[in-house]
Amino acid sequence: MKKSFITSAIALFLVVAVAMGCTDKSRRAEIEQRKAALVQKQDSALAEAQQRLALVDSMLEATKAEHDRQHEWVMANSTKLKDNSPEVLKLNQLRAHRDSLQAEWETLGAKIKYIRKLKNKE
Repeated sequence: MKKSFITSAIALFLVVAVAMGCTDKSRRAEIEQRKAALVQKQDSALAEAQQRLALVDSMLEATKAEHDRQHEWVMANSTKLKDNSPEVLKLNQLRAHRDSLQAEWETLGAKIKYIRKLKNKE
């Protein structure tokens, strides 16, 4: 009885050890797959953010130039204009648009910086 219990325990131990060994290898393979997927995701996110930043940068520059022109015109004619005139309203809209583009530009820059920092850490 004692020998059969010990034999059963040893057999069970061997089965568990073999199963753990196989599971450990598959877990390692899963971890490596996930690491590769993470690198791929970071690369695609970085490329997407860089493309978006280039677009936002060109839109921001154009909006800044248009805002500056409108601001100069409004300041030159400020004595003739009322606060609710279309020109002043357009200036305010340009200012809001410029500010939102500036915020997006800064956010994308921080995102790119963070992704590069993560990639260099690895």
